[in-house]
Amino acid sequence: MNRSSKKLVRDGKAHERCHPLEGGGVRITTFVPLHFKKRGIKKVIVGPEGVDEPVVIHPSAFAISPIQDPTLLKALALAHYWGKQIDDGVVTDAGEIARREQMDVTRVREILRLVIIDPQTASAIFEGRQPRTLSLEFLVRKSLPLDWELQRQMVTENAS
Repeated sequence: MNRSSKKLVRDGKAHERCHPLEGGGVRITTFVPLHFKKRGIKKVIVGPEGVDEPVVIHPSAFAISPIQDPTLLKALALAHYWGKQIDDGVVTDAGEIARREQMDVTRVREILRLVIIDPQTASAIFEGRQPRTLSLEFLVRKSLPLDWELQRQMVTENAS
């Protein structure tokens, strides 16, 4: 249905209409001849005759907006906080931190290992620019190499 002339368009071909706006711009409406049909329990898009794939999805080349991972941020902050406490002599080891925080000593050690994360990767995590597949569990389960270049490579391989 074309709203400007209130006529039903029956030709079944794709077309566009331009509608002038009061502010001087133009609104464009597009008609695409697609139909939804039931196929069993699913609905599928059926295009006009001669069109094999009425809807084609292309991977996006646009960056996804930054999203901070609160769990990863908290763990990274705890790792640096606990590492500083050990360096300053406030606590002696991960066992003492575990008793004080009422946590399992294994989990404390896993989080403490995050202190060696490459500064570029840590910065990306703080800014929400880390790969979407980078999670706390990934960093905890993988043994992080001390070489920052190898760490970046590992994070990049995980993202693809």
